[in-house]
Amino acid sequence: MRAVLFGSAEIKDYSICRQYIMPDDIIICCDGGMNHTKQLNIIPNYILGDFDSVKSEVFQYYQELGIKIQQFPTQKDETDMQLGLNFAVELGADDIIIFGGIGSRFDHTLANAHLLLRLLKKQVRGRLINEHNCIEVIDKPTKFYGKAGDLISIIPLSMEVSGITLCGMKYPLHDKRLTIDDDLIAVSNVMLGDEVEVKIKEGYLFVIQTKE
Repeated sequence: MRAVLFGSAEIKDYSICRQYIMPDDIIICCDGGMNHTKQLNIIPNYILGDFDSVKSEVFQYYQELGIKIQQFPTQKDETDMQLGLNFAVELGADDIIIFGGIGSRFDHTLANAHLLLRLLKKQVRGRLINEHNCIEVIDKPTKFYGKAGDLISIIPLSMEVSGITLCGMKYPLHDKRLTIDDDLIAVSNVMLGDEVEVKIKEGYLFVIQTKE
C-alpha cells in the first residue's frame, strides 16, 4: 500500500505532485498540507496535526466534507510530519511519498530527511520530493530511474558506508568506502542513461536525484 503525505512547506509547482499520485494512493494531510490538497482539488483520506499552519477557510472546507480529522496539541514531542508518517505505517503503508517536506525551515527539512531512515528500518520505502529533489535513504543495492544527464548525489547518513559501487553514471565508483566526515566526492554525478544502480554493502546512504 502506498501513502502520499502532504506537509506544510511551500510547493511551487504542483505538476510534480500530479506526476506521482496514483488513484489507489492513501492521501494524508499533515496540518498545512491541507492547503496543498485544496489547490490540487484532492480530497484526502485522513487529516491530522495541531492545525497551526492551515488556512482557516481550508480547514473549515474539509471539516464540512466529514473527513476523519485527528487534532493534537501544539506542544507535543512529535512534528506533524512525524505523526503523519507514524499513522501511515500503522495503516500498513510500505511505500510513502512526502510532498511539502522541503522548505525554508532547514531544521524541519533535515528532520524530515532523517525520518526516511526511521521508515527504512521499518522496511518502508520513503521518498521526500519537491520540484528539484527526490531524496531517499538506502541500505542495499537499489536502482533509480530518470534520463541521461540527470544528476544524482550520494551522501553518507551513517558514520561509514562501505562497498559503494555506482553503475551507469559518468563518474563510477567501485567498492568505495565513504564516511560522514570525509570529502564529498560523490556529489553531482550524472546519469548516462535512464537507469542507474547504487550498490552498498553496509551502512545508510542518502541518494538524492536533483534538477537545477
